[in-house]
Parts: sequence; structure tokens; C-alpha cells
Amino acid sequence: MPTDPNTKVKVPPYPLEHVQETLLAELIKSVKDLAEFEGVLLPKSQKELIVKAIHIDSHTVVEILCVLDEVVGFEVGQAAVRPGGYESIQEAVDDVTARMAKLWNKHFDGAVA
Repeated sequence: MPTDPNTKVKVPPYPLEHVQETLLAELIKSVKDLAEFEGVLLPKSQKELIVKAIHIDSHTVVEILCVLDEVVGFEVGQAAVRPGGYESIQEAVDDVTARMAKLWNKHFDGAVA
């Protein structure tokens, strides 16, 4: 039976909270590991840590994106990360989550493999 090319695929709900939680946990781990390696002291409180002014290189964020592949069901590429990096964990989570929402919609519209 031929399919109508004008029929849109219904996009499932974007797993916003799961993406945020997964990304946040991975970024915290990465920042803590790097700080320990460099001998940098970080706030003990997670609330303070996620808003602390810490430069997070875009390459670091790209390296941890694979944790999102399982959450969203497709390979997340570097398009989910802003070139130049981020100035806090919260900024990275907010930006990547927003970019992922766009990629999610494109994926289910057939524009992303």
C-alpha cells in the first residue's frame, strides 16, 4: 500500500527530563574528574557546582554525548553542542537540551538518520 508523502509522522514526546538528568550527571562527573586532575577545588554542593563559572570545552561535551544515544534512540552528533564551549554546567545542560529537542524533531521527521 503506497504511503502518502504528505502524511507526517507523529513525533513522540521529547524525553526532556531524562536528557537533562543524564547530561547533568555526566557533566558533573567530567568536571569533577578534570578538577581533581588539575588540583582545582570545586563547591561541595551540587547546586553551587552546576552554576559555578567553569569553562567547559565543547570537545569535552562532544565526548560525553554518547550517553544520550541510548536516551533518545539515535546517535547524537556534535550538532548538539555549541562551538566554543560553555561557562557553567547549567549553561551546557540548557543549551544541549534545547539543541537536542530540535534534533529529536528532525529525527522523527526523517531529516536525521
